[in-house]
Amino acid sequence: MLIISRSDRHKSSSVCCGTAERTRLAVRLLPSLLGLSCRPRPRLSQISLSLFLFSLMWFPRLYLHYCSQWIFLQTQQIPINRFWLGAHTVDLVYQGSLLTTLEEVLVVLLGPLTLNAATLLLLLIRWGCQLVFGSPPSFLSKFIMAAAAWTVLDPLAVFAVDAILGRLFYSSDEPLADAAKLYWHFFRTEQSGTAGIIITLFLYAVHCILSFTFLYVYFLRLHNDGRLLDIYQRLHGTEREFFVPHDMEVSNQELDYIVKKAEQWRGFNGERRKVAVYDYIWTEEEPVEGLAPPTGTPNTGCETSTHVSIYTLHLSGLRQHYRHFLRQPDGAIIQVMDDSDTNAFQTSEVYEQHERMKSETHLRERKGRKAGWRSCRVEPLGGSDSSSGIKGQRDLEVGGL
Repeated sequence: MLIISRSDRHKSSSVCCGTAERTRLAVRLLPSLLGLSCRPRPRLSQISLSLFLFSLMWFPRLYLHYCSQWIFLQTQQIPINRFWLGAHTVDLVYQGSLLTTLEEVLVVLLGPLTLNAATLLLLLIRWGCQLVFGSPPSFLSKFIMAAAAWTVLDPLAVFAVDAILGRLFYSSDEPLADAAKLYWHFFRTEQSGTAGIIITLFLYAVHCILSFTFLYVYFLRLHNDGRLLDIYQRLHGTEREFFVPHDMEVSNQELDYIVKKAEQWRGFNGERRKVAVYDYIWTEEEPVEGLAPPTGTPNTGCETSTHVSIYTLHLSGLRQHYRHFLRQPDGAIIQVMDDSDTNAFQTSEVYEQHERMKSETHLRERKGRKAGWRSCRVEPLGGSDSSSGIKGQRDLEVGGL
């Protein structure tokens, strides 16, 4: 009782942990999933690679942001006074008085939207690589993570650089910050920039929600082959939701391969192997109350177990047990490991006689005879009432209890 109570407490604490425990575990796993963990010992190569990619993505993020605005202004035939690419910012000077309110809103929103489109394209590429190659390289995962993180931080990064450079105030000869464009546009047209501030905050809020959604989906389902999703399901799932295979369980495909190889096998001295299949049907006269049948099996009051035995037939007519499998009523196929039949066979006098029959002289004398194994019938070990039949090229024997 003490062991059972301890196991129950361990099971309930591991599967049904509280929300605080799940949150603390997710926070603790975040550095390791990003490659920034220093425990049990710092991995300088992974940390250096992550920091290098995060720093490198500053430039594609910056140039995509402003180049998309420059392309839009070119399509609208707006005169551009200066367009200069720098390491920390981009100078884009144009005549804002020629733009309508909708066009100015599109200029402010176009930079973050371009980054979201690029992030979505990277997510699709990552998903396609996972379908084609199975497990993409970790370098691609870190690269997409850095790009998605900079997409979320883009408005804040642009605003910080513009504020340091003093671009929040309007000047016809100097670039104007994206966060201040709508304010000065409404101040110039309606003598009040309050509406511009509200619209700017709303646009940036929509961008943050959209980009954070992309980051969340990627981090949960695609980053490191969905490791975080696996941990999430392990924390929230119950014991019945997990598939735990039995010991020595094999798949249906593996059993089919073993049977086919056994039918094709031929020994050096003329041995061959035969497969015998037995169906054991357990019928209940009255169903037991409160006992539900296994999941996926019909409630007919009977259970069927299939026993697949593989025997090695020798020229002397002797049969040696090779392997056997048991298919349970729930569909699980288990290989039964029992060497008692083989040991009993090897220690018997018949085995010694069989070894003498394998000599070269005896085999030479039996060349003109009919092989005894051709007319030999395979019977279940220990004997049972069975009826034999032939299905295709496989010998099937069905024994009923």
